[in-house]
Amino acid sequence: MTRDAKTISKGVYPPLPTFFKSGFDAQGEKDMEALDLDTLGRHIRFVSDGGCSGVVLLGTNGEATHISSDERVSLISAARQAIEAHNPHMILIVGTGAQSTRETIANCKNAAAAGADYCLVLPPSYFKSRMSNDVLFEHYQTVAEASPVPCLIYNMPAATGGLDIDASLCIRLAKECPNIVGIKDSSGNVVKASQIVEAVSGLDKPAGYQGRFAVLAGSGGFYLPFLSVGAIGAVPAIANIMPKAICKIHQLFNEKKWEEARQQQASVVTPNAAVTTQFSVPGLKAALQQVRGYGGLPRRPLQPLKDTELGKLQEVFAFRNDLA
Repeated sequence: MTRDAKTISKGVYPPLPTFFKSGFDAQGEKDMEALDLDTLGRHIRFVSDGGCSGVVLLGTNGEATHISSDERVSLISAARQAIEAHNPHMILIVGTGAQSTRETIANCKNAAAAGADYCLVLPPSYFKSRMSNDVLFEHYQTVAEASPVPCLIYNMPAATGGLDIDASLCIRLAKECPNIVGIKDSSGNVVKASQIVEAVSGLDKPAGYQGRFAVLAGSGGFYLPFLSVGAIGAVPAIANIMPKAICKIHQLFNEKKWEEARQQQASVVTPNAAVTTQFSVPGLKAALQQVRGYGGLPRRPLQPLKDTELGKLQEVFAFRNDLA
């Protein structure tokens, strides 16, 4: 680590989509999937005004696997500029995971240089059968030691062929790698989250980092259960659509209004599922288009929703009064 880090504050960190538009490539050829950096800035302002503590760029919902190295730098730089212009207190977390340790380190260094506060590192999974806990520990340790900014573990079995980082590995990384300061866990395993919180409380972290090891729920569908066992926040896709409604879960939890918090959590389960497990990234973008007037299309090979799917999605959001 070469510079002090902003401490991860409690709250909501939407995983931003990557927006595309019609444009031209470097050779002057028509490009129907050019980056739309203006819409990215507009969307960052929206979620900031909705009460979010920061944003996650180039994660699963950001179609990171569809983005080139040069595009990554452009996106991170544009996000940093938008944050500095609108709300400098927001935290910028950037996905940097790759299939090799070497490329992951390069992504971390490039992300830091472009303005990332944290790197979010998905484990390599192409050779899943060889990814033992010892192999993954060595990978994460090497990446963390080389990264100019603190790292978060990104556990998402749905994106890694079922590879699921268990509590023992996470706890070992937390205890032995000072530059690993948290985990975003999308597995939904509340027992595991509780085990991690209990085991890592009070750990010393890098100079300039004042927070404890951060556990973040990887979905809005189980935000409240994760808060109840000590998580400090969430990275929920649905916060792109209804940030205030998601932030309210945390607010009610802090106010110890348990029944209201339970009701608020229940109210977001259906829309959360619609933009994640049901319709995935195309659904998130279609919902944004419906609710906010922007969103656009995913990058191929992902396809936009079919008319029947779009009709079902529109029904989910048509009569809600909490979409601001």
